[in-house]
Amino acid sequence: MQSRELTSVVEEDEFGNQRQSSWQWDLDELCSYPTFKVVRIRDKFLGAIYWGTVTVIVMYIVVVAFHIDQRHQASDPGVGTVLTKFKGKAYAKGNTSKVFDEADLRFPVIEPAGVFIMTKRVVVKNQTLGTCVDYDSPQACPCDNATCSGDYCEVKGWCPSLGEANADEPPDEAEVDEMEGLEGTILEINAGISFPYAGNYLFVASGFEGTPNIYRNITLGALLSQADPPMKVQDLVQKGALIGVSFYWDCDLTSLRTLMGDTSPVIMGLGENTETCPYYVAVSRLDGGQGFAQKRARRYTSGGTQSRDAIYMTGLRILVDSSGVGRRVSLVLIVIQLGSMFSLLRMAASFADFVMLSMTSEERQVAYKRCKVQETEDYSDLQDRIDQVRLQKHDFATSSSPSATGAGTTATSK
Repeated sequence: MQSRELTSVVEEDEFGNQRQSSWQWDLDELCSYPTFKVVRIRDKFLGAIYWGTVTVIVMYIVVVAFHIDQRHQASDPGVGTVLTKFKGKAYAKGNTSKVFDEADLRFPVIEPAGVFIMTKRVVVKNQTLGTCVDYDSPQACPCDNATCSGDYCEVKGWCPSLGEANADEPPDEAEVDEMEGLEGTILEINAGISFPYAGNYLFVASGFEGTPNIYRNITLGALLSQADPPMKVQDLVQKGALIGVSFYWDCDLTSLRTLMGDTSPVIMGLGENTETCPYYVAVSRLDGGQGFAQKRARRYTSGGTQSRDAIYMTGLRILVDSSGVGRRVSLVLIVIQLGSMFSLLRMAASFADFVMLSMTSEERQVAYKRCKVQETEDYSDLQDRIDQVRLQKHDFATSSSPSATGAGTTATSK
């Protein structure tokens, strides 16, 4: 009966070592993982370098990244809203019987983002169409197809002309009024900010710790005194000025819902009404000393002739704006910063190793290298010898085969 060779469950590699068949799984081998071998260096000098570097890295993350740069917080831009009202009265200089109220002093009447307050007025009545020097845009002589009048050309326009070039020396028929008492006029400034990208929180400027918001009822003189350097109304009467009032917000939007990444709109589109947001106000002059003025006119027809009254107004143009950012703590950013800290901590050991192996005495370098560096065999030479071992194994297997042995026996007996 022929014998049947069974397949072995144990295989041998090319060196004769037994190994398990490939169909069996070793969970210990599958779940294995690489790890680092730690060498503990007991040296006070190197230890001071290592722990000093660790301290610098930790302090950088805590102080600079978290406290100063706020890198653990996400920033959302805010959308500001302002509303400015003006009320009060002023009087003509030298004639207190001539009164100007907000309808006379403010133009245009409705301007939510700011207000213009007249400080000086020059009025030329009964202007008619004719030929004269246009002081809005005077043309210097010599003139083409025009007549010179002094240093400028006469062109068609409203005469007598009133413009920026002659506002300080207006025509003889002009009426000039300078305002007094503007320091006591009242400005009502309402400012707020919302954060549509972080839940649509809305904050309105209010007082702190029970104090009222002074900007909801502040005099013009008090507002100008907050500028740097402080300004006075009487110094701005002749040329006017462009004044900027800026509300800057820095709001903390951190809550349980935003901490978990929920930035959907809050109920009713409003924020937490009990929360407040810190802000500060900056008042500054924006025109660089050039002043500010505007011109308007009232047209009418008298005796079939079209006429108008030209009014050149110098004043204070106050622009109000509201801007800021909303900050909220983010768990994702915290994990990123902590991850960068732990990555940088490996630099402490690398730096200490560099000092140990490069900047110490030669005797210490040899001792440290013996502890730190472990050299292996030259596996490149071993790989070269493997081919020789395979060849010798093949020759031995050929010479020991039954066919080769039988052939040799037949030849001998013959």
